[in-house]
Amino acid sequence: MALTLILAKVIGVYLVVIGVALWARRKYFSSVFAGFVDNRLLRMVVAIVELIAGLFLVVTHQDWTPLAAGIITFFGWAMTLEGAAYLFLPDRAIARLFRVFNTRAWYVIGGILAIVVGLYLISVGWDLN
Repeated sequence: MALTLILAKVIGVYLVVIGVALWARRKYFSSVFAGFVDNRLLRMVVAIVELIAGLFLVVTHQDWTPLAAGIITFFGWAMTLEGAAYLFLPDRAIARLFRVFNTRAWYVIGGILAIVVGLYLISVGWDLN
């Protein structure tokens, strides 16, 4: 449980910061991620870092209950799968995915969702309930 509380604090603050940034700077992030598709070296570095970070979460945190622990475990698995996908999917498949998700609506929805989940994790991590 101590690990869950530490991760809830770190991931919660991360999600709030990222969520606000995504929401406030949608146009900026849209152009950044559009360039991500074409930059193979950057994609490889991100894939390796994300895979390692995800595996650390998966190996050290396999709790699915309570809800906060499940969210953290889910993030670990999602990071692991996304990192592996960047390594194995062909360029065309990644470009197709980014065309679907690199839209204004996804940044608004994703930003708000990240803020809400982040605030929940912060409240659990610092016992603000």
